[in-house]
Amino acid sequence: MFTNKKVAIIGVGKMGETLLNSMIKNNLVKKENLSGSTAQEEHAKEISKKYDIRTYIDNKEMVLGKDIIILAIKPQMIKRVITEIKEVVTERQLIISIAAATSTKFIEECLEKNISVIRAMPNTPALINEGMTVLCPGRYVDKSHIHMALDIFGAVGLVEVIQREELMDVVTALSGSGPAYTYIIIESLTEGGVRMGLPRELAQKLSAQTLLGAAKMVLETGMHPALLKDAVTTPAGVTVDGLMELEDGGIRVTLIKAVSRATEKSKEISR
Repeated sequence: MFTNKKVAIIGVGKMGETLLNSMIKNNLVKKENLSGSTAQEEHAKEISKKYDIRTYIDNKEMVLGKDIIILAIKPQMIKRVITEIKEVVTERQLIISIAAATSTKFIEECLEKNISVIRAMPNTPALINEGMTVLCPGRYVDKSHIHMALDIFGAVGLVEVIQREELMDVVTALSGSGPAYTYIIIESLTEGGVRMGLPRELAQKLSAQTLLGAAKMVLETGMHPALLKDAVTTPAGVTVDGLMELEDGGIRVTLIKAVSRATEKSKEISR
């Protein structure tokens, strides 16, 4: 799919560099066909030396003749960057944007051309190849474009495709923000272990690995979490008392409300 494709990454920050590194490690794109840009010349030189690719400060120059342009930038930079490159972008190119709360329609309208745009929402575990990314195609995207995006983000974790772009706000609130919710759960479980006498380092390892293992059980068995929970909860045992405390503290409703509140915030930013 990518043998002769030329890919430009605008914004080689943490996520941009992660995608760059994964494309090289997985032999998706030849190094000579990869390029990246950063706002600072010194950083551009570091990336060029580290990955042996060509880097730029000028986005307009970089995107010329490229097949895929990845916008690995923050939402507030989108309009400025698109204004910078729109004169040279053609309808033969595919644009993939990972800017949160930025619709494909907004990007298409800013470009003022029938450009193929795919919106992607990866999360930070992509940095260790355990990410969750959701793709949403714009009006001019075809199946080959989706397959290319699936390959790019599949190299850093799991990928799903949705057609209803309004659901991307929920995706942002759930899997995009989700790692933060998980970290506070790990932190809280760790504090519980420390409170009852465990060394902090051990308590943190137990908490993190337990969440990791439980998550893999859900993904690999395909079983409903409630059934997996019941398998751990023996009659009159330890777990049921712990669950009672969680329910009494409102953890279930609190997490539901967290996703709901974050979804509304994402919608607000999108508007």
